[in-house]
Amino acid sequence: MGILNPSALPFLALLGILILIYLRERWRKRIEVPALLLWLEVKEDTTRIRRFLPNLLFFAHALLLLLLIGGLLRPYRPVTVTETRGDRWIFVMDISASMQAREGRTRRFELALDQARQVVKALGPLDEAMLIGVAARPQLVSGFTTDHRQLLHLLETLRPLDAGTNLSLGVELALAQRDREGRRAKIHVFTDLPKSILGLPEEQLKELAYHRVGKSDDNLAIAALPLYQNPFQNYSQAQAYVLVRNYAYRPKGAVLTVSLNEKQIFRRDISLPAREVMSFSVKGFDGPGKLVARVEPEDALAVDNQAMAWLAERGQRRLILVSPVKALQEELERVSRSIPGLTLTVLTPETFSPTALKEQDIVLFHQFVPGAVVPANSLYVFPPPENPLFPVVSEAADLRILDWREGHEILRNLHYVEALPLKKARVLALPSWAQVLISSRTGSSEVPLALTGEKDGHRVVCLAFDLGKGNLTNSDNLTLLLLFLNTLRWLLPHDPAAPLLVSSGETFFLPEGVAPDSLRLTTPQGQERMVETDAVAIDQVGEYRLVGSRYHATLYANLFDDAESDIGRREDAEASAVQVQVGETHLPQELSHIVPEEFGRSLYYGAALLLFLEWLYALWRYRRASVS
Repeated sequence: MGILNPSALPFLALLGILILIYLRERWRKRIEVPALLLWLEVKEDTTRIRRFLPNLLFFAHALLLLLLIGGLLRPYRPVTVTETRGDRWIFVMDISASMQAREGRTRRFELALDQARQVVKALGPLDEAMLIGVAARPQLVSGFTTDHRQLLHLLETLRPLDAGTNLSLGVELALAQRDREGRRAKIHVFTDLPKSILGLPEEQLKELAYHRVGKSDDNLAIAALPLYQNPFQNYSQAQAYVLVRNYAYRPKGAVLTVSLNEKQIFRRDISLPAREVMSFSVKGFDGPGKLVARVEPEDALAVDNQAMAWLAERGQRRLILVSPVKALQEELERVSRSIPGLTLTVLTPETFSPTALKEQDIVLFHQFVPGAVVPANSLYVFPPPENPLFPVVSEAADLRILDWREGHEILRNLHYVEALPLKKARVLALPSWAQVLISSRTGSSEVPLALTGEKDGHRVVCLAFDLGKGNLTNSDNLTLLLLFLNTLRWLLPHDPAAPLLVSSGETFFLPEGVAPDSLRLTTPQGQERMVETDAVAIDQVGEYRLVGSRYHATLYANLFDDAESDIGRREDAEASAVQVQVGETHLPQELSHIVPEEFGRSLYYGAALLLFLEWLYALWRYRRASVS
């Protein structure tokens, strides 16, 4: 026995109120008399005028109150219930790119589907099953259900994606779902990967029913298509490299072609030994546009036989120097002359106006910070003590660099960051929108020497130290020159007409400030759909187009994934998959557990019955009094 609503216990205080009501009804009235002579002659009885003398009506009212409060408490009694349940199953389907590989005339994915259908059809009528699809990330297709026809339908709706696989994460999700509600589920994995790739302990591997499909290794793929063209180079100076890899365990021949705007500019008959790679250089382009590399004829896996890149036509870029002094002007003029496509414009703080900036400009503010918002990517060098953007706490001299963010694009190829010349620097308070790129330390706190971030939709870099005369072009300060050039490269705005290169299987996020309102997406297969969120799933190779009233972009999606292209994966210790007897019968399970059975409603019924009996009794007394 127990109660499910203990918050109703304070209502028991109503019994005390009921007693007070009955006491009040028994108080005697005070009556004034002219004399006590007669009362003195009467024998005295010891009568308590406030003594509580319950009657039948009081007990009826108290019982009615207790029944109502008892119903509010939601009382219950434990009852043992026996249920008949079937087994539980979890199906993990690999839907990555390698499942598109052909085994004769059938794809591996169809082979895995056939095996999954056999397992589903062999399930008992009470068996529950869950379906998980796994490519770059696991996706819960269906929770536990006994509707096996619906499960077969969901299996038919699955399609392999042009993406890598994270099968181990999918199996971990299945393991996490396995012991729900105290019922242990059996996990079936359908894939073409060897068991060892899961990286699970041997005990867990033995618990998996592992269905591995596919034996063919016939695949020649474009493993990479790097295009070397820095932001200041035109298409004629660019150079592309096509990396072709033979994933088969025998020599393979093919024809490699490279096209620019659908015009063939390169063709080579190639023959690669087993498991070897070969690189081909393509240069001397006569115009900008879409670059496509392709190997023919098609093999077992066609999704990696083509790759795309974009050859850009660089326009003239402006570097605008705004400084109250002329120390940097001569050095920046020498630097800009050595960079094709970059021109230098020098302004003073008095002549600078944000409205004169163009979309592709970079602004370098030296010892000056404007009060208005700058609609361009900006580099701030040695900001003055009083400025609205970077609060200056103090100054420091002879600092040593102690920490920096390795891997950031600005620090690329800077092997000796600590060699930067720091004669003096401002000690800045870190703004909320910025991150520290390079830092030092004083006796009390960290000193940010370089900051990066985005403000009002534009990239911002701040160098807290001064670029004194002779620092940039001095041969002893090569690290500082590389830092400056990398900063300019990072600040160069992206050409909105140039496609973005993405990897198939990733998610493309819309830029900050771009809403998906009225934005339409066209997939490589020509299908169109509305974009509802700021994230676009890239699950096929090819060209995507985003078109809206205020934003448009083109995406080139390639698949460069050795794990997916290597379709002939071999495994020594685990060469054979676990075989499951799909025809075996599974008897239903009888599970007993204790559940609370509430009986508060019967108390309400009892209270209603008591009220009805009291009404009948009162009606009987009324009629009896009328007759007499």
